[in-house]
Amino acid sequence: MNQSEIKELPAIALYKKVIVFVKPYFAKLVFAMLAMAVVAACTAAAAWIVQPVLDDIFISKNAEMLKVLPFAVLAIYATKGVFKYISSFLMIYIGQTVVRDIRTLLFSHIKLQSLRFFHDHPTGLLMSRVTNDVGVVQNSVSKVLADLVLEILTMFALIFVIFYRDTQLATYAILVLPFSFYFLSIVGKKLRKLSKVGQEKIADMTIVLNETISGVKIVKAFSMEKYETNRFSEENDKFLAIQRKTTKYNEMTAPIMEFLGAIGIAIIIWYGGSQVIEGNTTPGNFFSFMTALMMLYAPIRKLSRINNTIQAALAAFERIFEIIDTEPEIKDNKDAVDIKEFKNEISFENVQFSYTPETQVIKEFTFTVKQGEIIAIVGHSGSGKSTLVDLIPRFYDVTGGSIKIDNRDIRAYTLDSLRGLIGIVTQDCFLFNDSIKNNICYGHRDASDESIIKAAQDAHAHHFIEEMPNGYDSMIGEKGVKLSGGQKQRIAIARALIKNPPILILDEATSALDTKSERIVQEALNTLMQHRTTFVIAHRLSTIVNADKIIVMEKGEIIETGSHEELIARGKAYSNLYNAQFRD
Repeated sequence: MNQSEIKELPAIALYKKVIVFVKPYFAKLVFAMLAMAVVAACTAAAAWIVQPVLDDIFISKNAEMLKVLPFAVLAIYATKGVFKYISSFLMIYIGQTVVRDIRTLLFSHIKLQSLRFFHDHPTGLLMSRVTNDVGVVQNSVSKVLADLVLEILTMFALIFVIFYRDTQLATYAILVLPFSFYFLSIVGKKLRKLSKVGQEKIADMTIVLNETISGVKIVKAFSMEKYETNRFSEENDKFLAIQRKTTKYNEMTAPIMEFLGAIGIAIIIWYGGSQVIEGNTTPGNFFSFMTALMMLYAPIRKLSRINNTIQAALAAFERIFEIIDTEPEIKDNKDAVDIKEFKNEISFENVQFSYTPETQVIKEFTFTVKQGEIIAIVGHSGSGKSTLVDLIPRFYDVTGGSIKIDNRDIRAYTLDSLRGLIGIVTQDCFLFNDSIKNNICYGHRDASDESIIKAAQDAHAHHFIEEMPNGYDSMIGEKGVKLSGGQKQRIAIARALIKNPPILILDEATSALDTKSERIVQEALNTLMQHRTTFVIAHRLSTIVNADKIIVMEKGEIIETGSHEELIARGKAYSNLYNAQFRD
């Protein structure tokens, strides 16, 4: 996905989405804002007190005020310090909690998406959304949220002071504000666009990094380390170019804002000084005004920095909500019910499926499987075998026709209950970077040690597990890298046995194994298939000769069905496939 494909959302729409996450912490937010109001009032009071200090103490030499005002100054700054700590802590707490909620929702929403979604979105891109984009939000929200509210309140409090001291001078002083905010809006739009492109470039780097690490064996086998380094370097250079543009706009903001502020201050010094000289105002009143004005420009400068950070956060929020707002393609129907058990049959009725409108993968597939039958599906690569069995647990939904379990469309059942009936063992079985025990009981964390050992024994895995340094507590590495292919398959079979599903899908579960490993795994599979309705996709036809029915597929259609003996006797497609393998 490139940057041009991302639809830019209005800032107000993004703010509304973020507010939804803030609502649960509304009480804390109100308390924090009240504390900030006290801080802003103390800042204004610090500017206001300059007038009595100068006029009453230094000019009028009032001894009584000398006894009171120093303690007033201490009280103002002590109160400000306490409430600033309270407000900052609460706002950072709210920001960090909101970001945690967004990260959790984003991760859970990604996991709800269909397989098609993961085919369209590279792993590295999704990782970048969860880590980098949320990280940008984390840095922005947790640090900026407190400053944003505080500086705005402080700005209004100080504006009140300058208008209280001298309305005419205050009017002249704030004339530069519209120009400042207009400049901020221009720079903000630029920074938001640049930040979005920058985050896309980080995603591109993450994609390259993920592919290189995942495929490190192939990279080394073809001596492509230098090529991959160059590929990563190119993406890194593109990101650097975006960073430099972002820095240019970031760093020009403060000097320009300070110069605009200096224009206002210069005018005030000239006009206000003349008013003091002419006796129209007191030095204390003027210096109180100037102190408030100088303090006013400080939050305005800070707001310029905060605005730059907020624009980066908005770009990250936009990418995050693009995922969160994506409705899962496969989900429960409103009136879906749980399926408790599988009793009779699975029927495919004119099933059709296509990944794109132009290419139909499954065409008018009609077949009925009785409870307890073993159905083998064979055919050349690309004939639609794996796609067909992926439709049973609704990894994809049919685009035509229907699949029914016990005469009811599988879309009428809840996904959890439907998939709870189905066990899957594939050629490339996935194991987690965890212990053997936790991999076997994955999905059934409450399984007893006895049932885990029994499943491993039935899967012919107990012996090699016992020989490992920590037995069932041995860590097996990412994707089970510390195990052989046959060992991984047997752990996957044990995992399916723990689930004890009435329906089983074996997708070329032995095709990648050597002869000895295949024999052991096939024995384990025979145990697993007992008393279950089983769909077997097999590359080696010798493993399916005892299947109740064999379906031969070609280009998404059934071209032959029957038992092994029947199909051999016919001397057609299956017989040709079998004889070709036998000759090999």
